[in-house]
Amino acid sequence: MKIWIIHGYFLTGTGSNLYVQNLSRQLSAMGHDVSLFCQDRDFERQPFISEGFIFNPTNDRPELIHKKETPYAGKCRCFIPNIGGLLPVYVKDKYAGFEVEEIHEMDKGKLEHYIECNAKALKTLLLTDKPDIIISNHTVMQPVYVKRALEGQEGIVNLDIVHGSALNFSVKKSDLAFSYAVEGLEAADGIIFLTEHSLQEFDECFDERASFRAKKILIPAGVDIESFVPLSAGESKAERVKSLLNNIKANKNIIMSDGYARKEEEISDLIQNSAAEDLANNKSKLLEKGDQKYIDNNVLDKLGQINWDKENIILFYGKYLWTKGIHNLILSMPLILKENPDTRLVIVGYGTSRAYLEALVSALDCGDKNKLRYLVANPDKFQNQVEKGTEKNSFWLIDKFDDDSFMKEYFEASKKNIGKKVVFTGFMDHSLLKDLIPCADVTVAPSIFPEAFGLVGVEALACGVLPLQTYHSGFKYVVDTYSSLFDLSDELKRLDKLWLREDLIENLAENINIVLKLYENSNDEIKNNIRK
Repeated sequence: MKIWIIHGYFLTGTGSNLYVQNLSRQLSAMGHDVSLFCQDRDFERQPFISEGFIFNPTNDRPELIHKKETPYAGKCRCFIPNIGGLLPVYVKDKYAGFEVEEIHEMDKGKLEHYIECNAKALKTLLLTDKPDIIISNHTVMQPVYVKRALEGQEGIVNLDIVHGSALNFSVKKSDLAFSYAVEGLEAADGIIFLTEHSLQEFDECFDERASFRAKKILIPAGVDIESFVPLSAGESKAERVKSLLNNIKANKNIIMSDGYARKEEEISDLIQNSAAEDLANNKSKLLEKGDQKYIDNNVLDKLGQINWDKENIILFYGKYLWTKGIHNLILSMPLILKENPDTRLVIVGYGTSRAYLEALVSALDCGDKNKLRYLVANPDKFQNQVEKGTEKNSFWLIDKFDDDSFMKEYFEASKKNIGKKVVFTGFMDHSLLKDLIPCADVTVAPSIFPEAFGLVGVEALACGVLPLQTYHSGFKYVVDTYSSLFDLSDELKRLDKLWLREDLIENLAENINIVLKLYENSNDEIKNNIRK
């Protein structure tokens, strides 16, 4: 079968990027003929892509720039439409080779140019190659340019897969984006959802303002269980980490950088200089740095210094964004270290909030109460995407700043200590994460903004590791499923769900401490039962 997959973005990093990558790979492995449209100039690194093309400036001629043999029963060709230098995005990040603007802030002229470039590329290929099925991703802008490209065509099944970011960061914030979503989705034959929450959220967003003829289909996302596997019987964490470190050394495609050097001095300047123009300028500089998909150039030393078989390992992996709630996890660490001092928090990813997150660690490590208070109370001064209302999840700690007894114990656990207990690695893709996740004692996904699906939790489960996720939106689906593991012990039954309440920081610490103490007292029996 000939299948076109329309993505418009990249193949690593975010959940939807990885979803598209895995979908394309699996369809190729099943023997299908896949044409993948995206903007990932590093597509040749993907082993399933046999040919790669980049369109000329007018998008009427694709040029072959890459070709290789693959072991897959089918084939996957990758096409890069020429969209110029402007990439419309849902969440503003830095992408090499592109100027980016958030869709909800763009005018119609810019969006129409983007739509026309992509539609023209699709029309060009339709002259010589007609698919059986075309699958677009997100509610904007892919469905609308697929719709325009298919005008006059017959016999092609038109499907769209809904992911969370486009709906929450673009369609809900812009009448123009909403109108483009309606235009595109009105032409769809089927709309695919990854969770019941995503379907419900979709219906609530469009309510009576739009009705679609498309069939709504629920297809939960999955995980590659051949890549994500638990530690085998008798295998130590140190052995698996050694494999990870060897892969980092041997992989010529990995880009290492010192661009993630700490920015505490710049953060401190921000705090001291409260003039609006200074805040804006310094914030802009912070966001420009440390947002590439690079791994830290000292990551081998960082990971090599951890005693993997004796220390407790908490793992977060994902984007360094405010909405991911990593700050609350860091702020819970003094409460965790107080009860479980031999604990490390490993934070894997990339994104515009890294400087802010490292500043939190620095303030805790220095015992700087005033700096920490300012950082927690003013997150919007250091990063983008501080969504209204999400600050409330840190209110519990803000109230505690006036409790001298609490703050004394809080800083005693973190001062001159937490700097080495929190480890930032930079970006790792799934080829590396598959060896890191099984070495964690618990993974944490503390997102404080709606998520379409908790894929990180499913990946952790495939690796035999208990995930902890905040209880909301698409995460609920995964949490409700893995909660059956809590029946393995009375201690796990005590875990409170990670509600998006003002006491989230305290609740995170309590949940993690319960799990770590249980592991310490059970001599690996409960870990092995969870893996099974």
